[in-house]
Amino acid sequence: MHTPWAFPRARLAVSLLVPLLSWSCAGGVADAQDMPQGEAPSAPGDSSSLGTAADALATVLVAPGATWRYLDTGVDLGTGWTAPGYADGAWSQGASPLGYAETDLSTTVSFGSNTASKHITTYLRHTFTVTDAALVRELRLRLQRDDGAIVYLNGVEVLRSNLPSGTVGYRTLAPATISLPVEEQTWHEQAIDTAALRTGSNVLAVELHQSAANTSDARFNLELSATVAPAPSPISQCYPFDMPATGVLRAAPKKVFGFYYAIFPISIDNKAPAEDHWTSWLTPEARGGEYANIGGLMRDRPLPRAPWADSAWRQRDFEVEVRRAIAAGMDGFIYEHPYRVSSDTRNNQLTTMLAAAAAVDPQFRIVLSPDFPTEATGTTDGLVSMIASVANHPSVHKLDGAIVLASFNPERKSVAWWTEVKTRLASQGIQVTYWPLLSYTGDVTKYAEWNNLVTGFSTWGERTAQSGETMRRWSVESHRRGKQWMSPVAFEDVRHKLTDSENSSRVYWEAQNSLTFRTQFEKAIEGDADWVTLLTLTDYGESWMTASQERGYVIMDWIAYYTTWFKTGQRPTIVRDTLYYTHRRHRTDAPFDATKQTARAMKLRGGVAASNQVELLAFLKEPGRLVITQGTDVRTLDVTSAGVTAFQAPLVPGTTPVFELQRNGVTVQRLQSATPVVAQTVYQDFMYHAGGGRSCARP
Repeated sequence: MHTPWAFPRARLAVSLLVPLLSWSCAGGVADAQDMPQGEAPSAPGDSSSLGTAADALATVLVAPGATWRYLDTGVDLGTGWTAPGYADGAWSQGASPLGYAETDLSTTVSFGSNTASKHITTYLRHTFTVTDAALVRELRLRLQRDDGAIVYLNGVEVLRSNLPSGTVGYRTLAPATISLPVEEQTWHEQAIDTAALRTGSNVLAVELHQSAANTSDARFNLELSATVAPAPSPISQCYPFDMPATGVLRAAPKKVFGFYYAIFPISIDNKAPAEDHWTSWLTPEARGGEYANIGGLMRDRPLPRAPWADSAWRQRDFEVEVRRAIAAGMDGFIYEHPYRVSSDTRNNQLTTMLAAAAAVDPQFRIVLSPDFPTEATGTTDGLVSMIASVANHPSVHKLDGAIVLASFNPERKSVAWWTEVKTRLASQGIQVTYWPLLSYTGDVTKYAEWNNLVTGFSTWGERTAQSGETMRRWSVESHRRGKQWMSPVAFEDVRHKLTDSENSSRVYWEAQNSLTFRTQFEKAIEGDADWVTLLTLTDYGESWMTASQERGYVIMDWIAYYTTWFKTGQRPTIVRDTLYYTHRRHRTDAPFDATKQTARAMKLRGGVAASNQVELLAFLKEPGRLVITQGTDVRTLDVTSAGVTAFQAPLVPGTTPVFELQRNGVTVQRLQSATPVVAQTVYQDFMYHAGGGRSCARP
């Protein structure tokens, strides 16, 4: 349930012939005092997504006109001459096209001294270099041959043209005579197997055969090209896996949008962290003791930053969050905003967010999630006017030219009301479509009345692992109705705030460490969801996943991994060992100081019974032993294969958990929690704290 409350442009030049770009990785999150100040927000086109690149690039490995070594003496070389290591240093060399008795040849080869008994076979070799063969998706070979030829790549036959099957010797004749000029200069094109390609030096070997001993002419030319996967995004050094370039992920039909709750931006007032608005929310004694009975409004905040020196600091902060989202693979934000001017300035920043998205990356999209009048007398006027005011902004997300509206719990107004909104906007030449975030229900037969109005269905969901299966069934049902499905994914939902509602304040849904997040994302993949929405990125009062003071980039790293899996359809291969941990600061039944926390105790609202576990989530490139140490309590798990492993142990009060990865009795990585586990507390803190990951430069 939702309760209303100049990064430089990095262009990737991908080529097999040059090394991949590197990415600076030094240290973790920058200290606030180290952050730049006083710079203007990015200008449109002045910065972009991390690792933007096309889905695939064509690269010529061997061009027509390349220089070849050749042997034209008419001898029998047998079979060993095709091997990469064969000594061809004494051979002649010349540019292609090679041959004889044709007018446009670059190099003339010998046919021997007898015109009636010319050499049947001419041998050719060419060496070329590939920086990373793993990036090659396809090889295409174009060949001119008069009369027949066999082409070998590193000793493996990859193409045979106008020569018989079976064993071919140096006296084997081409079965067909190529005599017409148009035939002699025809390019024969064929895709060839990439299996023989190597990283480093490669050799093409060609045997050119004539159709008769008294042939009139000969010709050879060749081009080898590759379709190359773009290099991994440079942000990959921050992750356990190589993340595809942004352009590759964007090309996928599946989309991932982070739900952005505007009331909790990076900064409320552009003050130093020690005295800013966030600190007053977190400190029980601040604001005249407004939150002294609950220990602060929340338990976490965005990563602190030093004040910006210019007046456009809100856009600067939005740009930072856009860059972080891009680094995690997101396509954009679903941005919640009012349908009219709000008395709270934080709620009036839609145009600022749109400007930030356009400045950082013109392809980063903002899905509108407008509020609306819920009272019975509420008209469509304000909503129509608001949408019309931003309809032409290039960052507003559209499907087939229609603006996507993804409002929260739109069923608070009738389908007829929303139809009126659509009709009124259409009369102004503005097309809209709906992808509503409906109230969560396990009954997948509901909301049939929306079928004719929406492009897709979604729900606000529930923050439990068990709800993941319900989301999968909703995906199946949405597709059965001929609609798309946007699956909600969250890390946890914990609400320390105090309101009059006992169902929506001082409550939590048991997330079971990382299990809810992992299950919901995996069920989205299993159910073939079309979109995923991350609910939410920034609602620190309930459910948040963006980079924060108490969790760093942990959840964002997981988002990057699962987003890549969701979009590519394949589990990313783990290439860098990376450890993460999650646990609470105390057990859920730990005693608290009732003289200070005078508000009611936190209550389990949904999910399984309270789970008091510490978890090590290990991304391993190969088998190893995981160790969780809490004082004298030592737990081990032997992992027998590479991949992602969740290892849990009971939380031990009075300790600071330590996590290790060992191989052959040697500690490969060691990680100590930044959150000691206490036996009792002054104020209850039910959020899952997190840590770990890789030290690197991040947006």
